[in-house]
Formats: sequence, structure tokens, C-alpha cells
Amino acid sequence: MKKTVIAVAVSFLSAGAYAGDLNLNSDRFEDLSPAQIKTSSIELPIPAAEVRAGAKCNHVSGEITKLHLLAQTGKSVLFTYADTEPLFNEFVTMWKPILEKFSLKPTTTEYKNSFGKLNYESADGLVVRDFMAEKLHYDALNAAEVSKLQHALLEPLEQAGMTPIASFTIKHEAFRPTFNIYYLTKPNENPDHEVQLRQLMNGDDIDFDLLADSVKIVKQDTSFSMVYIGKLVGFKSKWSDTEAGINTKLADYKKFLKDNNKEFIASRIVKLDKPEVIGDITINYYVNVYFFQ
Repeated sequence: MKKTVIAVAVSFLSAGAYAGDLNLNSDRFEDLSPAQIKTSSIELPIPAAEVRAGAKCNHVSGEITKLHLLAQTGKSVLFTYADTEPLFNEFVTMWKPILEKFSLKPTTTEYKNSFGKLNYESADGLVVRDFMAEKLHYDALNAAEVSKLQHALLEPLEQAGMTPIASFTIKHEAFRPTFNIYYLTKPNENPDHEVQLRQLMNGDDIDFDLLADSVKIVKQDTSFSMVYIGKLVGFKSKWSDTEAGINTKLADYKKFLKDNNKEFIASRIVKLDKPEVIGDITINYYVNVYFFQ
């Protein structure tokens, strides 16, 4: 409880924000032909066979060690940063057969100023989205643990009908060992409203029970981090010295959400065992509010 109060008080006293790093990395596809990529997955050693139970594992897998081969996703496009056009062509050569394997049709490409795009179409109206696992909490030096986590995220996607098309372990000196997942989902004009594999990490404990009926919780990563399938969840904490004050702040924030076309999910008001006093601020109550962005 105290951690929540201190966190919100500090945010009140000093404004601050950070944007999650976009983690890029690369791959060992030099010895693989497009046909090999298209017709078979590049299987990694799986020490624990039981982890694979129930998963189709039809996705392409392997290891990425070169940054320009790691696709980023947007609308109906895969894109990358490559220093030269030949390096971008390597990216296209790798990704075209992966798209084709899952009934996506590669269309045009564009390369300019080290930025390359590979557009595609889908007869089923699906798009590729990606999830990077680097911010999750795991022993990055334990290959078996990384592999187990990787498959623990893949299977729920299969079960949700969001077909994984590729998942790569990523090894690059800029990052700790990690992996990413590419999968199919239905697009939305507002990306926040797409059903995606996402991570919620607010810096304080999550009220998992409040979210269980609104999103598919894939993994309770820690008390303050979870992986879920659903629309983008937003979070806000507010505090007050009185019960009436906290109820008013909750009502005002719910109105704010409605006025800004955001969907309220749930909230929880907590009374502290004893007041927190920070300077001239006294906190007896706080409320956690969850909503869809």
C-alpha cells in the first residue's frame, strides 16, 4: 500500500514520464533459403517437452543477431532500418516467405534513407503484430527458462485464434537475451483498440481480479507486471485525505474518461492503515482506476 502512495505522491511533486524502448535485434538466416523458411520452422532446442503440449508450433523460429532483419509492424506493413539497400533486400528475402506461409500476400517494397518497408495484403483481413519480451521478468542467462516463457506466451495466442507466424530468440550486444513473437490479429483504425498481446506494467501492484473479466490474462509476470491479450489498458491512481474526497475524484475521473471516449473497466478504493504524510500532503485514501485507452 505504502509503495502506491509514495509513487503517486512523487508523481505529483515532480512530473516525469518515460517511453518504453523499442528493442531491435537480428538473426542467423544466412544459410537458409526462402523455400526453407516457407516450408518449415527453424526449431530451437526445447529442454522441457511438456511446455509444447497443446501448441501447434507451426510458426517460423530461429535466432536473430542482425538488427536489420528484425521486423517492426504497422498497419499492413513490416518495416526495418537498414544502412544499405542490399541489407534491406536481405530483410525482404527473409520475410516474404514467412508472410506467404501464413497466406499473406507481399506486395510493394520501398527503401529510402535507411528506412525500408514491405507491404502486404490479407484475404482474411488480418494483420501482423509483434510482442517483445525484454521487459518481462526472467533469468535471461537461463536458456531453458527463456524457452519455457516463450512457449507460455505462444500457446494462448493459438487458443485465442491469433496465429503466431514467427518467434525469434534475439541475441545482440545491445540487449539482454530475449525473444519476440509475431502473430495475426484483426486490425482497427485505432491501434489501441486492437486485440493484441500486450504487457501492463504500472510500477505498482496490479489488481488482477479487476481485469480478469475484461482481458485475457496470459501471465502474472510479477505483482506489478502482467502479459495479457486485449485492447490497450490504461491506469490511473488518485489519492485524497478524506473518503468523500476520493469518491469525488473517482467520479470526476470517470466523467473525464467518458468525455474522452475511453472505456472505464473497474476501480478500487483503498483506505490506508495509517496516514501517509509527505510535506503538506496527507493521504488516507487512494483509488486505482483501470480503463481502455
